[in-house]
Amino acid sequence: MKLLKDLLVVIAATGVMGSAQAQTPPDLNLGILTPTTTIRTDFGVSGFTFADLFTFSVGSANHIFTGSTTPFAPPGITGTSITGLQFVLKDSTGAVLFTGTSLTDTELTPGSFSMLVTGKADGVSGGGFQLAAAAHNPEPAEWVMLLAGLMVVGFIARRKTSLMAG
Repeated sequence: MKLLKDLLVVIAATGVMGSAQAQTPPDLNLGILTPTTTIRTDFGVSGFTFADLFTFSVGSANHIFTGSTTPFAPPGITGTSITGLQFVLKDSTGAVLFTGTSLTDTELTPGSFSMLVTGKADGVSGGGFQLAAAAHNPEPAEWVMLLAGLMVVGFIARRKTSLMAG
């Protein structure tokens, strides 16, 4: 009877471990990026290797790209760790544009792109990542400040020439 009980415990434990390792892939298509940050997360058990390929598009209206990957753990989960976390940004031809963990305010030509997020969960409780990506356009206020600065420089230059002449 004890042998049967032990066998059932082993079978149940194997079933639990199998369901813990069955990962639901994150939504890998980010669509057309906007100024609103798009966030995706993935978490795996210890020994789980990440290699998630996210695809997205950049439009002509919002073409300044910002993206980052950071370690992630669901609330209440401790003992998590991930090594080798990075993303590789590629254009539609497959040319590598960037490799690292954070890219800020980089101008991209409108079109299709992909980000390959890689790393290995090696904590006791596993590990995961959070990917954040957005695309925006320079603010109109930046252009107004540039024009105002040019007008001030022009006014000062004109004043100096009139003082020298008079």
